[in-house]
Amino acid sequence: MAHNRNATFAAALLLATLTLSSLACRTLLGAPEDAPFGSVPAVKATRTVSQAEPSQRLDGLSLLPTLDPGPPGASRYEPDRPQLSGEAYTLDSEHFRIHYTLDGVDAVPAQGNHPSGQPDYVIEVARAMEYAWYGAIDHFGWAPSPRDGGLGGDDRYDVYLQEILGEDYAGFTESDLGASVIGDNPLTRLVERAATHTYIVLDNDYLEETDASYPPEEELDYMRSTAAHEFHHAIQFGYDGEEPHDWVWEATSTWIEEELFDSVNDPVSTLGSIFDATDSCQLAEGGETGDEDIDRWYGMWILMRYLSEQYGHSIIVRLWEQIIDLNGYAAWDALLAEYDTTLEDVFTDYSVALLTRNFEEGLRYPTVRLEGVATPDAWFYPADGVEQLGADYIALPADEILTLTLDGEGLRAVAVGIADGWSDVFPLQDGETSLDTGDYERSYLIVLNPQRAANARNCHLSDYAVFVGRSSRPQAPAWSQPAEYFQPPASPGR
Repeated sequence: MAHNRNATFAAALLLATLTLSSLACRTLLGAPEDAPFGSVPAVKATRTVSQAEPSQRLDGLSLLPTLDPGPPGASRYEPDRPQLSGEAYTLDSEHFRIHYTLDGVDAVPAQGNHPSGQPDYVIEVARAMEYAWYGAIDHFGWAPSPRDGGLGGDDRYDVYLQEILGEDYAGFTESDLGASVIGDNPLTRLVERAATHTYIVLDNDYLEETDASYPPEEELDYMRSTAAHEFHHAIQFGYDGEEPHDWVWEATSTWIEEELFDSVNDPVSTLGSIFDATDSCQLAEGGETGDEDIDRWYGMWILMRYLSEQYGHSIIVRLWEQIIDLNGYAAWDALLAEYDTTLEDVFTDYSVALLTRNFEEGLRYPTVRLEGVATPDAWFYPADGVEQLGADYIALPADEILTLTLDGEGLRAVAVGIADGWSDVFPLQDGETSLDTGDYERSYLIVLNPQRAANARNCHLSDYAVFVGRSSRPQAPAWSQPAEYFQPPASPGR
């Protein structure tokens, strides 16, 4: 990403991957966190991983504000902002100015009976944006995005409604060329170096998939979750407009969709990019080595979900506060030191959680793809290898006392035995461990690559081999974690 980060951020899903028909209802799982903003939750006392306090996700549909806007205003011409296809009008809410037109390709649906004369669809957009502000800033404690110095007519945050869905964009957040980097964001409690003001473009109707003249409820839900996604990009720009790890931007914004619209949004449709390609490099955008990992940056929201379920929503706020001064994995190291853990240990626990589906809504998630099935008294060789911060999953033979020996430079591994809704974890110490698979319903070996790629171009596969030998002296597990939603992964080659 270039200086000033002018690259467009698309919303979490292109039309090809959107599954509006699978929108599912969920229940509100908790109340707001009572820890003060910026405080650090209690650290994990042991290597035993369990669910933290219930999540504080919100049911956005029940919290959408009621607005009483004034009559349409005139949109001020800005040469470097989007130019609409007809005469441009505005709707002003407390924090946002919505720019729209009633003419040409960018025209919004004209339906409306509000006494102000504002179209219903534009009012719905303003409601969604105000809710995104409330949920992210007032409820969860994120810092507001910086003001733009009056661009668009005043200091409200500008949202433009244009025909973009036909170009496979649900929405995007963009900075105002070089003038947008202001350095410190005066609306935060910290001092930033590269805070950046931005604007958002949303689709003018989200009607491409219907024959209606006004968006059905599912399309309005799509608009609402997209508004939440894009507004969080605006918030991220207010911390650091130059963070080089692109996946963190998309993973965080996709995660916030579910945090704010728990009963609407369905980012589960992106999880195949993770569960089907666990051995792909964390920094890779996806699709370079196979279709199974396309949209990987978006699917990485599941890591944010894992962290927020274990430590609370505030850990993701703290991540972006670390990003103010630190780039890439340096921010992660500083963050996780606050929680008395490391990226390598979190990566191990997270990889076990993917296998066991140890998430609050894990029953809805896919299962991981197996790299293969091991046999006793034989070497296991993977089809390819495992990339940086990726993992391979290998099924172990049942009813055997096994010694597992890993041969792979820079790699680590854990064996996992699963029974009765719990998983026992056996780290390979000095490349070796033993366990009795007869004690478990299913047993697996997870081969992990804890190495870090400097950038996506440096992603590469690390080869390994595992010898699966018989033994007579099984070891005790090092720790356990829940496996209530575990389902056996499908056989290799599914």
